[in-house]
Amino acid sequence: MKGLVRYAILSVLLAIAAPALAAGSDSPAAATKAFYDTYLKAQVRGIADAKARALFTPLISPALDKLLADADAAEQLHFRLTKNEEPPLVEGDPFSSLFEGATSYRIGKCVEKAEAATCDVELTYAGSSGEKPTHWTDKAMLVKSGGGWLLDDLNFGATWDFGNKGRMQDLLREVAKYTKEQEAP
Repeated sequence: MKGLVRYAILSVLLAIAAPALAAGSDSPAAATKAFYDTYLKAQVRGIADAKARALFTPLISPALDKLLADADAAEQLHFRLTKNEEPPLVEGDPFSSLFEGATSYRIGKCVEKAEAATCDVELTYAGSSGEKPTHWTDKAMLVKSGGGWLLDDLNFGATWDFGNKGRMQDLLREVAKYTKEQEAP
């Protein structure tokens, strides 16, 4: 029975991670697609823990992976110090402009410049039926590595109050500061 459960869990993880097999894609659009396919399946809210990060690691730059790990460490420290009696440092979706996240996407124009690229990503959140969908455009920022293109950052396109603004790397750096602040005398 234990073997069957392990097999079922492994099958689910492989299905979720299947887009990661396209890691190091040969075009910015393909790398962006692999990232967002994984993003939609994983439905991560808040800072990605180690298990969720493992799904994204083949698709993202080492710099972004380290920032996600540092932000997760800060989040875990926050939970321990507050005995989980306070909200997390990051609530909602850190991978898009909208708190609720996206339910679908379409890759727009991609522009390559040497070892960097930017792709427009038109995102949609379709909530409950009867509710008007929310549309916005974030920018996927990619870097070329030896294995191909990897997501390095997201430039949030929120134009509404309380939306994520700026860049995801800046958000993660801000969260990671929590650890240093707690270690300071």
